[in-house]
Amino acid sequence: MLNFLLTDNQEKKLQKLLLDYKLARTKIEGWTSEKRQYVKKQSLISNIGASTRIENALLTDIEIEWIETTISKEPHQEYKNKEAYIKHKLSKDKVRSIEEVAGYRDSIRLVYDLFRDFNPLKIADIKGLHREMLKYYSEAHHYQGDFKKHSNSVIEVDLHSGKKRSVLKTADPGPITATAMRDLVSWYNKEIHSHPWPPAVAVEFVFRFLAIHPFQDGNGRLSRLLFQLALITHENSDFRNVAPLIAIDRTIEQTRSQYYTVLRRCSDGIFNPDPAGYHYHYFFDYMIEVLLNSLDNLQYYEQKFERFAALSDTALSILACFKEAPEQNLKTGDLIAITNIPRRTVAYTLNLLKQNSFLQKLGKGAGTRYKLIF
Repeated sequence: MLNFLLTDNQEKKLQKLLLDYKLARTKIEGWTSEKRQYVKKQSLISNIGASTRIENALLTDIEIEWIETTISKEPHQEYKNKEAYIKHKLSKDKVRSIEEVAGYRDSIRLVYDLFRDFNPLKIADIKGLHREMLKYYSEAHHYQGDFKKHSNSVIEVDLHSGKKRSVLKTADPGPITATAMRDLVSWYNKEIHSHPWPPAVAVEFVFRFLAIHPFQDGNGRLSRLLFQLALITHENSDFRNVAPLIAIDRTIEQTRSQYYTVLRRCSDGIFNPDPAGYHYHYFFDYMIEVLLNSLDNLQYYEQKFERFAALSDTALSILACFKEAPEQNLKTGDLIAITNIPRRTVAYTLNLLKQNSFLQKLGKGAGTRYKLIF
């Protein structure tokens, strides 16, 4: 059973949540395969970008889309085969972010594609996901897939000021962490299929995981993977069809400060060996709102697909120039030189792409450049 009681209002929220996801699933089932694959790719990229940026990675969704496209051009090529090319193409200060993005990409694909292999969930599965997530980050080789050896805490960093503040003093390494994780996984396997409200189980599961913070690094990213895994594990869950298409982590990124505040309120800033000692309601209310608001992403990506499908061959050629240069802002003259398309046609197409939210215009006059929007 849950270690907190749902209020009547929270059960009403869950009822609305399940209804909204059922409606979303029905809508998705009416889509063409092309639209579903487009939206799924957009959501995947946004999820990867958001979850890594929450932990202070630097890559934009545009850069991640370029990486994803670069790898996908040759279906049998993995990131490792293209690693040198990708790192050369992007700024040197983004090397760690590139490695984290590549690992998170592989691990979230495992969750979506092989979720049945994680049922029942095992400690080894969680360690395996952690290893997968950090496999390209060379500095993590000595601790990836292993529980922490040193104390760690959840620290929030203000991206503008650089100031840090402690959000949570986590479980001590060693037997305390190992015991807490063993108890958590055992509890989760009993509850995820038997409890009438699987999202509530997912909320408690992930908060307890964060409070333990079992790994030296990567706990935040892994917690968001585990949350989605819990949602899609339940056999009768509409989340299984909807979650991979709605970029839940994007919504968390947009409310990042609130996310950290809620974590602290739930725990009073310290790990509790008694799982009934947390104030789960704060995290529950936050995550249910995240799930509800994430459905807006589905509409956003659907509308983007419709606009994309309506583009002319000329517009697609110009758009491709931007996608091949993820860090660059291009001028009209740059595009003329690349494509040999007449200036008037380029100018008209740039305006069309701007109106349809594919490009952003920067500057005026001769200094005008255009930037790709994800």
